[in-house]
Amino acid sequence: MAAASAMYVLSSVKNTSGIQKAVALPVILALSLCSHFALDAVPHFELQMLSNVLIGSLIILFLLYIAWRDKDVFVLVSAFLGALPDVMWVLKISHEFDEMHSFLHSTVTHAPPYSIILELLALASIVFIIYKAPRKT
Repeated sequence: MAAASAMYVLSSVKNTSGIQKAVALPVILALSLCSHFALDAVPHFELQMLSNVLIGSLIILFLLYIAWRDKDVFVLVSAFLGALPDVMWVLKISHEFDEMHSFLHSTVTHAPPYSIILELLALASIVFIIYKAPRKT
């Protein structure tokens, strides 16, 4: 969610209008969805559901604040799209989608324990970037 929102926040989409925005917004939203698969392809430490929900809840609260602060709902839309593949997987929406999701997921099953520290540092960096990114003009 944070990476997908960061892509949107750092893009120039929010500062465009007219036909330029009509073209750029769907592209950045599609990239927000694709960011999930790109990050899944990187070997990473798999957390249990409770940990994911706790961290995800904190990220959602943070992104709600950013969307309110910047008066920009697309911060949340991009976050939703970034999380959508896992939501579909948890809800078992489609067997075919689950197979594709698994195929694109890293096959490393036991990332080293220190990798969680690297992932949390990356998450903290992304949160900082979103917080400090220039606001919509």
